[in-house]
Amino acid sequence: MSNASVAEVTSPQILTEERPAEIRPESSACITIIDRPAAPARAPKGDSVTGTVSLMMLAGEEFGRIHELDELRVHDGRLHGVSRESVPMGSIVTLGWQDSTRTACRGVVAFSIRATSGWRVTVELDSKLAA
Repeated sequence: MSNASVAEVTSPQILTEERPAEIRPESSACITIIDRPAAPARAPKGDSVTGTVSLMMLAGEEFGRIHELDELRVHDGRLHGVSRESVPMGSIVTLGWQDSTRTACRGVVAFSIRATSGWRVTVELDSKLAA
C-alpha cells in the first residue's frame, strides 16, 4: 500500500464551491459625538444679579482699565459673569455695581475662559470695601 492511497482514505472530503471572498473594511478610529442639546444642562448656581458690574484693574500693566461683566450670578463669595474681552487671571480688581443697592468691593479674578458669548469670568470677592 502506498502512502498516497492511505492519505486519500483518511483525509476528510473538502467541499469546494465558488463564491466571492468577504471583503472587510479596514478598522478605523471611532469618534463618538455627543449632541449638546440632548445632554442635560446644569442649572446655574447662585443668585442672579440684575444689571452689569465694572471691574477696574488695580495693579499691573492694565492698571485703571475697566472691563464690563453681564449675565451676573453670585454664589459662595464669588461673582460669575461674561465679559466681551479677556480679563487676566490673578488680577486684583475693584467692582462697581450698576445696582445701587450693592456696595463696591474688591476681588481677584480667579477664572477666565473663552466661551461662545464672550469670556466667562469668576471673581473671588473680598469682604473689604473697594479702595
